[in-house]
Amino acid sequence: MFFEKNLLGLDIGSQSIKMVDIEKTRNGYQLKSLGVGLIPAECIVDKDIMDSETVVDTVKNLRENLKVKARGSATAISGHSVIVKKAELPIMNEGELRQSLPIEAEQYIPFDINDVYLDTFILGESIERTDMMDVLFVAAKRELVDEYASAVRNAGLKPMLIDIDVFSLETMYEANYPDAPENIVALVDAGASMINVNILKDGMSIFARDISMGGRQLTERIQREFNVSFERAENIKTGANIEGIDLEKINYIFKMAAETYVQEIRRTLDFFLSTMVNENIEKIYMSGGSSRIPGLTKLLEKQMEIPVEIINPFNNIRWDDRVFDPEYMAYIAPQMAVAVGLALRRADYKW
Repeated sequence: MFFEKNLLGLDIGSQSIKMVDIEKTRNGYQLKSLGVGLIPAECIVDKDIMDSETVVDTVKNLRENLKVKARGSATAISGHSVIVKKAELPIMNEGELRQSLPIEAEQYIPFDINDVYLDTFILGESIERTDMMDVLFVAAKRELVDEYASAVRNAGLKPMLIDIDVFSLETMYEANYPDAPENIVALVDAGASMINVNILKDGMSIFARDISMGGRQLTERIQREFNVSFERAENIKTGANIEGIDLEKINYIFKMAAETYVQEIRRTLDFFLSTMVNENIEKIYMSGGSSRIPGLTKLLEKQMEIPVEIINPFNNIRWDDRVFDPEYMAYIAPQMAVAVGLALRRADYKW
């Protein structure tokens, strides 16, 4: 039995797997290693692992190439198999809440309680009633959690923690922007198949939602419009290979994609605002590979009339520019938000 605090951040996405190793030192956080491994489009569908062997091999290759020694890891899940609900319950201590958790959760979780892993967090006393408290319920289908844990284990790592994407974003934000002046902020991570939204008030999550939409749809549209392979379409999307491509047409596709993204993000944020009294979102932080879609952040800022900023998950994490290429770090940073949040988590028990 031994104790290891550092966890390897492992973000298993639907288009790539991100690995981040961060060490906590006396002077703060230090980036030790970072890597991205691409996986085929059909490998993970709607967050379900369809090709476990490829996922396992990709994680193994990343670990080998990065020469990572850590075995304890943290990974995250999201999507339709994960439910996050805020509820109001009579005031009780954490022990009492744990005992009554299955009974209380049944009222808020639309799954059979026997089919899910449950967790909860006490947010604090209710604003409206002093005899009540706000509680966050989190439920995830056992099948999905076990699927990810098995893949991590088969890759030679120890799955110490399974987090939720939106909460990983929260961990990343808190570590990198500890002095942010905003009272309420929205963290929006636009990935390949999902947009994760987490709204924080005074550093605490008060609303979380996943939107089933991502950069893969944009890649597939480019693929159809220009009759090219998925890989070529990805290159066109990132601007890496646009030779012979009608720039006016591709810019129109980007414009339509940005409008669709903004429409869905705005719908989610407007829903949240409709439930709040005299509260406003003061800033939106964007992350994820799809946040780089031309015009997306400016359009979102214009329509929501809220400042929008691409978040830097390494804002408060030191890294050696002799080891990590600054240009690459600037480009890859938005994609690493969830992985960094996972790497900042700590194992708090023996294994």
